[in-house]
Amino acid sequence: MKLRLLLLALAVAIVPVSLPAADAPKPPAAKPERPETELEKTMSKMGKAWREVRKAARAGQLTPATATLVATVRTNAEAAAKLTPMLEKEKPAAEQAKFHAAYLAQLKKLTASLEKLEAALTAGDNTTAGRLVSEVTDVMKSGHQDFRKPDED
Repeated sequence: MKLRLLLLALAVAIVPVSLPAADAPKPPAAKPERPETELEKTMSKMGKAWREVRKAARAGQLTPATATLVATVRTNAEAAAKLTPMLEKEKPAAEQAKFHAAYLAQLKKLTASLEKLEAALTAGDNTTAGRLVSEVTDVMKSGHQDFRKPDED
C-alpha cells in the first residue's frame, strides 16, 4: 500500500513538470532569406577558389597547377568589376560615382596582383608566389572593409 501511495505521489509530481507551459517563450522566428545577388555569387566563387590557394600556400604546396585556381579568382574579379555593390546603392547620389570609381580601382589592384601571382606560379617561383598570396589576401581584406555591406545581425 505504501508503495502505491509513493508511486502516485511521484506521478503527480512529474506530470506538471513534463507538460509544456502555456506562457513559455516561443523560439524566435527565422529571418526571411533574401536572394543572393549576382555580385555575391561571383564573390562566392572567388572565395572558394581563393581558400584553396591559401590552403596550398600554408601547406607549402604551391605548384603551377595552383595557377588555374588563381585564374578562376582573377576571372571572377574581372566579372565583379561589371557589377555594382549593394553598399553603393545606399550611398547618396553625390557619393555614388566616387564610391564606384574607388571600387573599380580596388578590383584593378586585385586583378594586377592576381596576374603577378599567376605568372609566379606558372614560372615555379614559390618564394614570390608565397609573398604575393599574402599581398592578395591583404587587398581582398581591404576591399571587404571598404566596399562590402556589413552583415545584418
